[in-house]
Amino acid sequence: MASPRGKSAILLGLLIVLIHSARAQSTVVRLAVVNTPEEGGLLRDILPDFEKQTGFRVEVHSGEDVYDRARNGQADLVISHYGHAGVEPFMADGLGLWPRFVFGNQNVIIGPSSDPARVRDLPDAVEGFRRIAQSRSPFVVNNSGIPKYTEDVLWEAAGRPSKEGGWYLDLGLREQNAVQAAAQRGAYTIWGLVPFLQYLQQNPVSLRALLVNDAVLTRMMVSVVLKPEKFPQANVEGAKALEKYLLLPSTQARIRAFRYPGLDHALWWPSARDNSTAALGYAPEGTVGPQPAPAISPGGVVNAADRRGGIAPGSIVEIYGANLAVGTCTADAPTRPTQLPCSPTRVSVSGRDAPLLYVSPLQINAQIPPESALGSVNVTVIRGNAQSNTVAVTLVR
Repeated sequence: MASPRGKSAILLGLLIVLIHSARAQSTVVRLAVVNTPEEGGLLRDILPDFEKQTGFRVEVHSGEDVYDRARNGQADLVISHYGHAGVEPFMADGLGLWPRFVFGNQNVIIGPSSDPARVRDLPDAVEGFRRIAQSRSPFVVNNSGIPKYTEDVLWEAAGRPSKEGGWYLDLGLREQNAVQAAAQRGAYTIWGLVPFLQYLQQNPVSLRALLVNDAVLTRMMVSVVLKPEKFPQANVEGAKALEKYLLLPSTQARIRAFRYPGLDHALWWPSARDNSTAALGYAPEGTVGPQPAPAISPGGVVNAADRRGGIAPGSIVEIYGANLAVGTCTADAPTRPTQLPCSPTRVSVSGRDAPLLYVSPLQINAQIPPESALGSVNVTVIRGNAQSNTVAVTLVR
């Protein structure tokens, strides 16, 4: 039997193990996401920079069971279509914070390479569907929910063209089976772009994604952070940081610019603009009306090394003031991006965005762009659409 001192040592050892385990867990963000963002390559493109900038590591689970995992405490953040069957009951049960729109993927009009109805690259899906109907080109119905709903919208908007005459083929098929039937008949159909691209990898049929760029084809996705009072073990801080990163203008622009190998048009569409301005960091949460602009204090730009020395191109400065950011976060030192996940804050040095090391409402640490010329430069803090006073700083060698 262990002595009291031995028992204390064992308990202390267990406590240390638990503390280290909790600290390690706090650096991991468990992301449960539906298939397409992972399978389409988007997350593999944008998550590494989040990890470098914040020090968090993202563990991704991809599948349709995302809300089941969240209910079981196996996720910190969920990303799914807004219309996913699990969203409404999860929120109605009070298990998640308010959903935020992050991006959307697309249904597309798929058709034969010969494109007899001439719909390729049309900007208007309604016109594309009208041309298919008018030319009596064969169209195979995809009875999967969202493609069928999209087809019904296009049919209504196109003036309800007659489905008689043999061109409109409702064979009771869904998804891959509908696409396969379209390939066999040289027909058009509607399906999600990501699953169609993956289908092509395994089934080299002569169908192509022909019409892709109409907003009516886009289906939005949301992120949901688990409620900390319901899931006390969840890494809510990390989940919120990842959500804010996804909403940043720089990340949203990157989402729009992402391209699938061999595809020359957008696969994903940014949708953060559909959130509240407060959620985007362009206004404090819960406030109404014009928001206070950032303000740099008099003498508030100083050399970070000793706060008295001269400031040279490439040196680190501290900027003091008020309302400089809506959150607090630190960059990974090697990366030094010009915007951090917690706030849409930038520092302009005579028109050049400065690399950021740290931002908070009262202080920013930034690097003067190394290419800046000697002499007077203007330093301005820009937080979303609000701009601070300009402070002149003299750069020296």
